[in-house]
Amino acid sequence: MNDEEPPRPSGLPAGSKAPLFDTKDIYGKEMNLENLITEYDGVLIDFFRGNW
Repeated sequence: MNDEEPPRPSGLPAGSKAPLFDTKDIYGKEMNLENLITEYDGVLIDFFRGNW
């Protein structure tokens, strides 16, 4: 088994605006960033690599 991590994309610069997106939550419910921003004062987006 190879324990080396693959190269990662650089991502967005700190302080930049996140692109609007549509996705599903962990329960399969449809959601999109534009609706979340309208509904709440702020949105925290935390991405997990899923490699643990």
